[in-house]
Amino acid sequence: MRFLVHMDHPDSYAAMVQVLSIWTELTCAHIEISPWEREQPPEPSILFWDLDAQDGQLLPPPIQGPHALFLCSNTPQAAISSYALHPTGFLRKPVNLSALQMALGRCTDLWWGTLDRMEILSDRLHFSLPLCNLVWAEGARRGCLLHSSQACIASRETLSTLEAHLPHRLFLRVQRSFLVNLYHVRSRGSDGLHMSDGAVVPLGRTSRKACLDIYYNFCRWRDGLEPTSEGEGRV
Repeated sequence: MRFLVHMDHPDSYAAMVQVLSIWTELTCAHIEISPWEREQPPEPSILFWDLDAQDGQLLPPPIQGPHALFLCSNTPQAAISSYALHPTGFLRKPVNLSALQMALGRCTDLWWGTLDRMEILSDRLHFSLPLCNLVWAEGARRGCLLHSSQACIASRETLSTLEAHLPHRLFLRVQRSFLVNLYHVRSRGSDGLHMSDGAVVPLGRTSRKACLDIYYNFCRWRDGLEPTSEGEGRV
């Protein structure tokens, strides 16, 4: 699976690659990001095409088979005329993460199979859970409880074993009994981290500042900014 990018300027290309790279890491997806070339391999791909390009390639090639096309422009009015090309979607430059997420939701069938998953045996039932759907986890007497965006699943793995197999940039052990997916944190409060499923995960008194500093720098990275040593007061 590939993201193919055709942009009018090296800076635009670099910015597009950056937001695509952040999305793939947040989603735990295995997708190659490459510049568009005239001769492309036949495997499924998602093409991001710059309508403002001045290199003679003003229009994208015909899209056939298991592919998706997203047209990009600085001009909002281009969205109207671009739909004559039957794209999967239109994106305003510079493309931000929120807009990219919504756009890629229209072609989930293309990239869903590239996601990292954890295989879970729970009460004789087998689950294949995409890592991006794991919201938070808590230690239990015999293993841990995995809170996903769909359900709560009991696992025999300890929280420490689970933590060792998760991407460290995305998942944080906030105290001995709790681990969170930072991407699913919606806000923080005096009572802890407010998660996307409505749960509130408490922070340890001694680890609170360190956890909030990590979350602050995670938010900066997610937004394409450089990390900083400053933290809690600015999350």
